Amino acid sequence: MDTSEAAVQYRIQTWINIFADCKQSGMTVQQYCDANQLSRDSYYYWYKKIRAMTLKQAAPSIVPIGTTDPVMEQSSVPKNTIATGHMLVPSTLTLQMGDISLTVTEATPDSLLRRTIRILREVK
Repeated sequence: MDTSEAAVQYRIQTWINIFADCKQSGMTVQQYCDANQLSRDSYYYWYKKIRAMTLKQAAPSIVPIGTTDPVMEQSSVPKNTIATGHMLVPSTLTLQMGDISLTVTEATPDSLLRRTIRILREVK
């Protein structure tokens, strides 16, 4: 890592600490910036930049899933299963975000999925 990369990493870490401190303070961004002699424009510049970097790094990798055979859809096989060779397995979607893997099926309640994704966003 050269000096300029180290400087950027230092700034990123500094701003991450500032964002955490602002959130813990309970103040609005404007109040926090005023109290800490920070530019509100700089705050949001770094917030957007770091958020974009985080989202890019945590972008879920797409995991291909099998598709049902039209013949299978007309049979008595439940719609949430896929034929794989000689076995029937529930169709699933696996989302990979960093080191976290989330597998959902058609039976997963929307409310549970929304709540889980919201919690994962807060944890990052």
